[in-house]
Amino acid sequence: MIVQMVIDRKDLTKLTETLLFFMTHFTFLCKLTNFVNYKQKIFEVEDMLGKSVFYGFPHTQLEQLKGKIGSCNLIAKIFRVLCVLVILFYVLVPYLDENEEMSLPLPGWLPYNTTKYYYPTVVFQVMSVAVSAYNNSTIDILTWVLITVASAEFDILKESLKNINYKSDDQNTNSRNIQIYFKNCINHHKEIMNLVYIIEDIFSKGIFLQFFASVIVICFTGFQMIVVPIPSIQFIFLVIYFSCMMCQIAMYCWYGHDVMTTSDEVGQFFYMSNWYESDPEIRQSILVFLERTKKPATVTAGKFVTLSLQTLTAVSTQSIISFFIKRKTFL
Repeated sequence: MIVQMVIDRKDLTKLTETLLFFMTHFTFLCKLTNFVNYKQKIFEVEDMLGKSVFYGFPHTQLEQLKGKIGSCNLIAKIFRVLCVLVILFYVLVPYLDENEEMSLPLPGWLPYNTTKYYYPTVVFQVMSVAVSAYNNSTIDILTWVLITVASAEFDILKESLKNINYKSDDQNTNSRNIQIYFKNCINHHKEIMNLVYIIEDIFSKGIFLQFFASVIVICFTGFQMIVVPIPSIQFIFLVIYFSCMMCQIAMYCWYGHDVMTTSDEVGQFFYMSNWYESDPEIRQSILVFLERTKKPATVTAGKFVTLSLQTLTAVSTQSIISFFIKRKTFL
């Protein structure tokens, strides 16, 4: 594709089309390299989730975890469907669009006669795109699921803190049991924060590259939507591709915002209990714990951008503004 970009450097339409695909695949290779580089920490996450502090909760609280994981799986299936549609249109555009000549699914220069080996080249390109799309989406979905698990654990912790009964009738036995239960909640909060930290450490660089590339790809896709005739298969392909890229960014921001808000609500749920009836011995631990909960868990993109709905709004706004500026300039 790099050679093709040099060849088409004077043709803005073809250049943006090649750059669109190049940025997508280059970002995937960077994310895959980052994932392989941090593979040992993936095992650390697995070991961490196997700790006893993440088990032994009531059935109602476990249902919250299952519900969040279920909704994440539904989003993942929708995202997979969008990826499949993109791959299908990769193949169908050269055949169904009357405005397109018989060409290869991916733009690029190849060191042989593509006309002679047209169908083997098409099969190779489609298979390579399918494999890369599957692996790329798998990395994204794994990140979303792990963030969702952390968010669900914060929800379980909030319910545990709210249901603590600090009133002790027996000065010795009940007070000791309350201290043990509260200490378990503190350890639970500490382990969840560590889990979020490790998840961010593993995927932060890949998320940053994804954000950087997605903004560029969205702008290039918008430009292609301007120059491509609306009643065409290629235009439908660009709309689906645009939706897929927006979904990819939106889910990162959505789940990042979810874990941030749920962790920020831990202190609020603590005040829903009868903490005012606690013994003086435990109140010092309570004060220290509440100070720790003032700093919410956040997932960032490369330690620069916090994943939140505000970030999604900013990215979407800039993409729309860029789209209309290009449209006005082009027209």
